Amino acid sequence: LRVGSSLASRASRRQDAIINHRIAARSLSSSTTAAPDGDITSTSRSRWQFLVPPSPKQRLLMGCVSYDPSVGQIWDGIKDYLTSSSGGNLPHFDFVLFTNYEQQVSALVDGQIDVAWNGPVAHVMAEDLAADRPDGALVESCGMRDVDRDFRSVALMKRDRLEGGEATVSAMKGQTIATGSTDSPQGHLVPVDWLVHTVGIDDANIIPHEFDLGKHGDTAVGEIEAMKAMLAGSEGASGALVSEMMYQRGLDGALDGIDAEELRESVVQLRESPPVFDHCSFDALVGDHHSDGGKSTDIDCHRAKVGAFSNAVLSMDMNDPCQAPIMKLEGINKQWMGPRVDPAGAVRTALNRKGLADAGRSNRFGTKIRAFSSSAASFGGGERVAVLGAGVSGLQTVRAMRAKGFDVTAYDPNPSVGGLWRQNYLSYGVQVPRQLYEFPDLDFSEVEVGAYPSGAEVQKYIERYVDHFNLGDSIALNTSVSKVSQNEDGSWSVKIKRSDGKEEDNHFDKIVVATGLYSSKNPSLPAWASGETASEFNGEILHSSQVLKAEQVTGKKVVVVGNGKSAVDLAVASSNAGADSVTLLSRNAHWPTPRKIADLIPFQHVFLSRLGQNLVIGLTGPLPGCSPAHSSVWHSIGQYIMPPIFKVVELLFAAQFKNVTGPTSPFNKVGVVEDFYGYAQVLDYSLRDKVKSGEVDWKVGAIESFESDGAMLADGNKVSADLIVCGTGFQKDYSIFDSATVEKLNIESDGLWLFNHTIPSEVDNLAFVGSELAVISNITGYGLQAAWLSKLWAGEINANKQDMESEVNEMKEWKRKWMPNTPSRSSLVLLHQIHWYDRIMRDIGLKASRKSNLLSEWFMPCESKDYHGVLTTLEEKK
Repeated sequence: LRVGSSLASRASRRQDAIINHRIAARSLSSSTTAAPDGDITSTSRSRWQFLVPPSPKQRLLMGCVSYDPSVGQIWDGIKDYLTSSSGGNLPHFDFVLFTNYEQQVSALVDGQIDVAWNGPVAHVMAEDLAADRPDGALVESCGMRDVDRDFRSVALMKRDRLEGGEATVSAMKGQTIATGSTDSPQGHLVPVDWLVHTVGIDDANIIPHEFDLGKHGDTAVGEIEAMKAMLAGSEGASGALVSEMMYQRGLDGALDGIDAEELRESVVQLRESPPVFDHCSFDALVGDHHSDGGKSTDIDCHRAKVGAFSNAVLSMDMNDPCQAPIMKLEGINKQWMGPRVDPAGAVRTALNRKGLADAGRSNRFGTKIRAFSSSAASFGGGERVAVLGAGVSGLQTVRAMRAKGFDVTAYDPNPSVGGLWRQNYLSYGVQVPRQLYEFPDLDFSEVEVGAYPSGAEVQKYIERYVDHFNLGDSIALNTSVSKVSQNEDGSWSVKIKRSDGKEEDNHFDKIVVATGLYSSKNPSLPAWASGETASEFNGEILHSSQVLKAEQVTGKKVVVVGNGKSAVDLAVASSNAGADSVTLLSRNAHWPTPRKIADLIPFQHVFLSRLGQNLVIGLTGPLPGCSPAHSSVWHSIGQYIMPPIFKVVELLFAAQFKNVTGPTSPFNKVGVVEDFYGYAQVLDYSLRDKVKSGEVDWKVGAIESFESDGAMLADGNKVSADLIVCGTGFQKDYSIFDSATVEKLNIESDGLWLFNHTIPSEVDNLAFVGSELAVISNITGYGLQAAWLSKLWAGEINANKQDMESEVNEMKEWKRKWMPNTPSRSSLVLLHQIHWYDRIMRDIGLKASRKSNLLSEWFMPCESKDYHGVLTTLEEKK
């Protein structure tokens, strides 16, 4: 990587590789014959001539900062490729080295250079200075390396300074934190801004380590010294803010003066991390260019020069043995990438809060950038699709839609992708093992097979998915959608609001709602949680999504209301965090599913195999529109056979959780399958053991009123409390749509009923992915749903309104016969997911059977990897 990758100590080791590459690159050149003076877009381009300088139209001069001696050598090698007739064919390309970014930006804005290889701080500075020119020029990017996307910093703390062992950023409160130089975006600017303004820790003592100012942290010496200071406790430092890359290099033993074993054993990476941002990019001006004499007639020539440079760089191929060595030396992983500069605006925001940049100058890259390069991250060109949300469903929708040629933009109000996985309640995580919670085309390598990933691990995995499939160009972060209205022609008007407060209206042909089943913006709270009923209570009443830190519960009398996964998790987490007392208050008893049935068999081997699903179908009946016809025959028999079998299962589950009798036991009160479709949860034994030890008091009851120090229950008993946490879920909100659309959606008390859980039959050009579908392996289900939708909208799947309405009505009738009446009933597929997946596979023209043999197909669980390549086939059949 550019940052810290080319330290002076490495220059000598690269010399041989650079020389060898230059010899290879020069061998590409096949002509040194001079051609008549002409512009850079000529077919016959002139070569270098002794004592004959290129004209302003021919010259293409790039600036880069010499943060290491090898920079000049690297660009000598790239120049050999760019100027060769068989390479870039840019005979008059050259570069000039600067000692600092401030001089380089000045040269770009003054027209002394055509392109600047800028870091993110320099990009913001160039934007603002260019905007202040009389012609109001714009700075736009024309390319970057793959490793520059979604650059990341981390927060580190000494292990012995963590109170209670909780590795959360709250540990930095009141501590002395070492950072890199103050002009480093990754080593100081972005992480410090995040710590102070996002996390809200404004009392930390920040100690920057100033090295190589003007190079904006490119040498990373300041970050290395910050980690040394943390390890040594210099100036009282107990933590550090550095780039993830430098921390990883420290762990790998690649940094002089830092002991990898000491770093690994004595330092902890905190769960939360600063927002990602994009690092280096090639910048050029849009507008009259001074180097061309300032004539408007020369604008096209200038843009052509930059476009030719962009296309040449983006055409470099890591598979070419002549080009690969120099690309690797420049830190490229696989390829040069099209332009994208910090779409979340983290660097500009940090500079603005210091008074060093304007608030909202950052450009949106779209049609303008294509004037520079046809290779520059241009997707689609077909109908425009807006995706609301950039979580696991929204990201897969972006990928599927792009594969089918749609022009896609995903909007998310948060500073990074991930949705609820970005931040959630204390100790949140996945309730299924890793192999059931994977993107079908990307292995969840961060976690071992069989492990249950934490929320932080899922978030990192989601961010890696964006990087892996280069989705960032289609995502607008820090951008909320405030209103969506359908026009008379069926298209949509979308009003968005950016983080700087600016609003704009956009036009789209289609809309996909991918905001998920749960949204922290719409918590569901009991009526008593606000108003006069709660006014007598002197403590706090919070929703589970608001309990983020251990200190919120430590030493307090905590009452957690609910019986779903979040309520159970928080009851256990509160006990672990040192709460004075913990009470779990549930209105009714519900069935948990153990991770291992009989403590031997992973639950998915029973309930997520074809055999297990058919046992469920014997009890409930087939899934309309999905299950094969013979399923009805089996149900006519199974409805008599399966009830006693599931009664045995219920007794087994109750015994495993040591909860066969008593008010908290669901045994003989509700069926396990029926209850799963209202209150599904897969649990370990943490709550069971906490209840047994007396660390958690589990009661069945409901709050009726409050006193100053607690709550009165409907049965007359009192529960003492300092903090009441409502683990009562979330509610749906469709107010983003215009009133006519809401009326057509016909939302009922048990949810929004959609064709194939995706399409509203009465509203054209609107779909829901992930928002109205609940399966066990939801990350996989959402990917398949996105694939199905992309093919439907591409005209490859037929669905008429009459058939859609008929299937929806059949689904309503079936679910209302036996599922609990909950607000989410319309979305539930759960234990019937394999047959729903089968329907998707049939519709998109792929095999429904995904295993290698019949035995595996029937007896092994359905896993995410079984659907590997499904989204890839969309691109193949585009």
